Amino acid sequence: MNEKIGILALGHGSKHPHNKDVVTGVAELISRKYKNIVVRTGFMNMNSPTMKEGLESFKGTGVSTIVAVPIFLAHGVHTMEDIPQILGISRDSRETIIKLDGRDVKLIYSEPLGVDELVAELAYKRAKEALSSN
Repeated sequence: MNEKIGILALGHGSKHPHNKDVVTGVAELISRKYKNIVVRTGFMNMNSPTMKEGLESFKGTGVSTIVAVPIFLAHGVHTMEDIPQILGISRDSRETIIKLDGRDVKLIYSEPLGVDELVAELAYKRAKEALSSN
């Protein structure tokens, strides 16, 4: 059986458009690069879809596993407490089962972006851009 995977890109949400634009943009880039992955977004507050609506948007896609990925740099109260609570995920196991289309679907909660060579490269790129625009 080929497992169909979904990624739920999670954002904080903001009254300003920037957070939603970044989370949506990251989700679109993942979707374009990995055609076999179903990608959706969800926000903690102030933007839509909400995280629960983001999960519901996987209905009809046939995914068997959804990975909820917080588009946050580091852990904090939102990634360690609020988001797991919203998603109904245990902080210890970092996964649960949800019902979609009458089927059991595994929901796994990933780590935030954190310390990674790709994040360091991006920070360096931004520094170079700032220098060249100065």
